[in-house]
Amino acid sequence: MSIADLDVVIVGGGIQGLVALNTLVAEGYSCALVSDGDLGSGQTLHSHGYLSTGYGMFGPELPRASAEVVQPYLMKRGLGLSHDWVMIPPPNQPMFEELPAATLPDGFIVPPGLSAVRLADASFPKRGLVEALSHNHHNRVLRGHATPHWNGELVEAISVRPSDGGKEVVLSTKAVVVAAGCGSKRFVQGLVGQTPQTKQINHRRVHMICVQAPHGSLPTTSIAAMPLGLMLAAHDQKDNVTWYVTPMEMGGPSYDDVPGDAAGEIDPEVVVRGLVSLLTLYPRLPEIDGLRLGCYAGYRQDIGDRPGNPMCELAAGTKNVIIALPSGLVGPWLNAITVIEIVSGLVDPRGSQPPLPGGGAGVRVGSAVEDRPDFVWMGWNEWLREYPQISGQPVS
Repeated sequence: MSIADLDVVIVGGGIQGLVALNTLVAEGYSCALVSDGDLGSGQTLHSHGYLSTGYGMFGPELPRASAEVVQPYLMKRGLGLSHDWVMIPPPNQPMFEELPAATLPDGFIVPPGLSAVRLADASFPKRGLVEALSHNHHNRVLRGHATPHWNGELVEAISVRPSDGGKEVVLSTKAVVVAAGCGSKRFVQGLVGQTPQTKQINHRRVHMICVQAPHGSLPTTSIAAMPLGLMLAAHDQKDNVTWYVTPMEMGGPSYDDVPGDAAGEIDPEVVVRGLVSLLTLYPRLPEIDGLRLGCYAGYRQDIGDRPGNPMCELAAGTKNVIIALPSGLVGPWLNAITVIEIVSGLVDPRGSQPPLPGGGAGVRVGSAVEDRPDFVWMGWNEWLREYPQISGQPVS
C-alpha cells in the first residue's frame, strides 16, 4: 500500500473533473484525479461535442459565460472553435426576435412559416477538449476504482485500486470533488443514502445519429431546429465532415441504473423520428456520395426537470464532499468557480504537489464513440434496411 497526502481528490475523469483539476492546480492546491476508465470515456465522449449555452432560452447568463469565460479558455488551449450556429426557433417567440436573421446553406430547407436566426454559440472537437484539459496533468491522474474512507461527516481518504492490478494507493485529503458523471449519484448515496439533493439528479437517455461524408459534401453549419425537435452539430474534421444529430427529448423517463461508461440502449423509434426530421431539414442527404451513418445512445444528467441546471455544493450530510454536476452547457467552468470558493473554506493551498504513487500509469485519453472498434457505420441503403420505418426512401 502507498500513501499520499493531498489537499483535494477529484473523482471523475470527464470534462467536469478535468476542468476542476485545472482550476485547482492553478490556485496552488495539491490534487489527484481518480478515473476508472480512459479520460473522457463516459458522458464527455458520448456527447455531441458542441458548446451549447441554452440558445438564450434560459436567460442571458449562459451565453455571457460562454463568450466571456468558456470560449477564451478553450481558445487559449489551442482548440479551434466553430461559431457557425443557426437556430430555427418556434414561431411567435419574442425572445428570439432581436437575433440577427440567418440564411441556411444550400440543401437545407426551412419549414414553411418559420425562419432562421444566427447564434453566438460554438462547436469544438470533443476528444481535443479532453486532450487539452489533461495535457501536463497525467502525473496527477490515477486510473482505478475509488473507495471513500468515511468518518462521521468527513471523507478522510480515498483508496484507489489500480486498474492494472498494482498496489492499492490511499489518498489522504481535506476535500473531495465528486465529478463522476453518471456515477456521481451512486457515489454520494453510498455515503449518506438518498437525500432530497440526490433525488434531484436525473439520468435521461440521449440518442446520437452520426452522419459523415468527405470534405465538401456536407455543409458545416450547426443548427438547432426547435420545431423539428432536432439539433445538428457540424464538425469540420481533418478527413471529413461529421454531423452529430440529436433528436431532442426535454423530458422522458429517468434512469438510476446507469453504467459508468454512460452507454445506453438504442430505441429504434427515436432514431427513426430523428432521421425523418433530418430529412425534412436536409432532403438531399440520400444523394451525398460517400455518406456513412451510425447511431448510439448515452445519458445526460438533469438537475430537476430542466437541462443545464447546475449543482455545485457540499453534498447533504457531509462536510467536505462537493458534488459538481452536470457536465453539459457551460456548467463545468461555472462549477469550477464554485468549487474554488468551497475548497478555500476547507483547506489552504500548500503550493506544491507531492509525488503521486502510480500517477500516470495506464492513463490515456479515450476515443469518441464513433471512433471505437465496435461502432457500426452503414451506407444509406444499409441504413434503410436497418430502419425500414423511414418511409418514402428508395432502396436499391
